[in-house]
Amino acid sequence: MASLDLPAGYWVEETRTGYIAHSPYGPLGDEFDCWAAACFAAQEHADSLALENADELAAIADFEADLIREAA
Repeated sequence: MASLDLPAGYWVEETRTGYIAHSPYGPLGDEFDCWAAACFAAQEHADSLALENADELAAIADFEADLIREAA
């Protein structure tokens, strides 16, 4: 079962017409019909940032490994 916890630095704001999810970098798109949908959008955004960060770290590690192999 999915958890409805917001990632650190994220929050959901209730408006007259729905809910807006916010990240540390600003609002996440359009309004959502329910709090849960806004929460899931925040979770997906945080997950995608984490995956991008992991990909960048892996690329750096590969580059450094290539440099060490070339130096050997």
